[in-house]
Amino acid sequence: MCLALYIGSAKELPEIKYGEVSKEVFQSPEWPAVAQRFTVSALNEGQEVVRKHFSVPFVSFAGSYEGCSCGFNYGREYPEYDDDKEHQRAAQESIVELVRYIRDHEVEEIYACWFDDESLPLETIRKASLDDLSSPTFMFKQKGLIKLTMPPNNAPKPAG
Repeated sequence: MCLALYIGSAKELPEIKYGEVSKEVFQSPEWPAVAQRFTVSALNEGQEVVRKHFSVPFVSFAGSYEGCSCGFNYGREYPEYDDDKEHQRAAQESIVELVRYIRDHEVEEIYACWFDDESLPLETIRKASLDDLSSPTFMFKQKGLIKLTMPPNNAPKPAG
């Protein structure tokens, strides 16, 4: 089962398409060094139900270097088992790209669940900052909504 991370904003979210990769590369020694670190895609028909967890109109799926969203938790959820250095590097770079995207596109909410659990009831709501998301101890929890708090430099500047 894979983690699905959904991001929501009051503004339309641009897609970042997953590049073409042969299936053989997933089994090669090059993986995950050659993996694309971050993707954003429109919701498919089965994912549309996840919108009920958001208070903002624009919702997209965010993928890590693994294609799904599991890579965002690699090394965080099970640090005692997730000890592959290449996967750790790819996971850290995926988080960096996620945080950059959130900042650049004013993402306000994040919802995480297992794939196909999008319709299940929300279990937790918490607040988090971009620094929190970047922390090596932060973890996306299933059926959890995160309301993002933005740093003061993202706040509108007073006229004058």
